[in-house]
Amino acid sequence: MNKEEYLKIIQKEIKKINTDEKEDILSEYESYFINGYKNNKNDEEIIKELGDPVKIAKEINAVNSLYKVENKKSVKSIFSAAFSIMELSILNLILIIFSFFVLLLFSPFILAYFIAVPIMIISPIILLVMGIINGFSTINTGDIIEVIKGVTLGIILVFIGYFITKYFWKLLVNYLNWNITIYKKGDKVRIIV
Repeated sequence: MNKEEYLKIIQKEIKKINTDEKEDILSEYESYFINGYKNNKNDEEIIKELGDPVKIAKEINAVNSLYKVENKKSVKSIFSAAFSIMELSILNLILIIFSFFVLLLFSPFILAYFIAVPIMIISPIILLVMGIINGFSTINTGDIIEVIKGVTLGIILVFIGYFITKYFWKLLVNYLNWNITIYKKGDKVRIIV
């Protein structure tokens, strides 16, 4: 394999990175070849130092996806990062599939949370509308107490949900970072980003 083939493989395997960033990455690797030539190394020696181009591209994809997760914080970016990290090893594939299975098991509870909490918070408006439609004489003290309990519980659940989501997101990003670090140490791949 020569320099052109090596760079072509990296270019082909890098995904979801804009053209300018791709060109920057390829020019970095090309400059590594130029420096190697200055030190009287041939393509094979330089490629041996750099490592497998497919593994390098996978790691670049994973690092880029993780960067998007840390900056954009969207569901799309987290799935993209998870799938990029899955490509790094079989263990990641198993762990991420298991995590998605657990998420699927909890999805009824998550769905109930997203339906019930807003209803709890807007329950005073619902009670007011019911009073307008049915007459305020139909509203008793017990209804008002239940609305107050619902609003209080809804606000508490909003804060609990916020902190759970915030710390789960941090845990997930740290897990993905840890995977990339372990991958770098284990394969001794030289990545330039």
